[in-house]
Amino acid sequence: MGLQGRIMLRIPWLVLLFSTSFGDLNETNSTETVSCYREHDYDDLDVRSVTGKWKIVELYLHMSKEGVTTYKSCPTVVIWEEDDFPRSTFGPSTENQQLHHVQAISAQFRHEYRHLRLLWDEAGQTLEYALYFRNDSAGYWQTFDVQNGTLAARPSYQQFTGTVQVLKAVNDHLVLNFCQEANANAPAQLYSVLFSRDPGQMARWEVEAVHSMLQTKKLSVASRRMVCGNGSDRAMYSVTFSILSCLFAFSLFQ
Repeated sequence: MGLQGRIMLRIPWLVLLFSTSFGDLNETNSTETVSCYREHDYDDLDVRSVTGKWKIVELYLHMSKEGVTTYKSCPTVVIWEEDDFPRSTFGPSTENQQLHHVQAISAQFRHEYRHLRLLWDEAGQTLEYALYFRNDSAGYWQTFDVQNGTLAARPSYQQFTGTVQVLKAVNDHLVLNFCQEANANAPAQLYSVLFSRDPGQMARWEVEAVHSMLQTKKLSVASRRMVCGNGSDRAMYSVTFSILSCLFAFSLFQ
């Protein structure tokens, strides 16, 4: 079968999380291709609402057929904004421009674009993303530099050069979609991640609402990896237990 009929999924920054070896996670003989559609639901996102520390709840491999798996691992992700872009080569070309023109071009560019960092950390193993976005599309982030960190240094690591899109952002949880269309140098990648400020407090119905949202967007949740002890189930049990306790106490006084 030719290359067009075979999609190799490489998501090495997630492999360490699930204690599997680096390399190909799975293969499919489907002729399905990936198109990274841009949405506009979060164009006016206040980026400050998604910065800070998050923990992973579930990971959705939209092009996989591996089913549902639960892991005890509980990695963290930190997102923060930086004022300056780390590389002077990023942005419009200023070659052969006079100094005052260079300053004006750079100032305009930095007024229109902003820079984010996303750091994945699990037991000291790290991967750092450099991202940027326009002020008028704050929920749509693009990579502009290679990933760094101990995971990126591994020979089997496949650089991600696609886009990261905010699909849901509320007070206590966040859903990001990672999408990379196939090209001559890299395979397609398509997966989403559900983050929570406190996984133990996330109710099961909130997780199921995320599932419904993804399915509405034609993003399968049939293959997913649940982490952090699947705290949403514990939270649901806790609520149920509390309700039953109240009913029992009420019956004693009847």
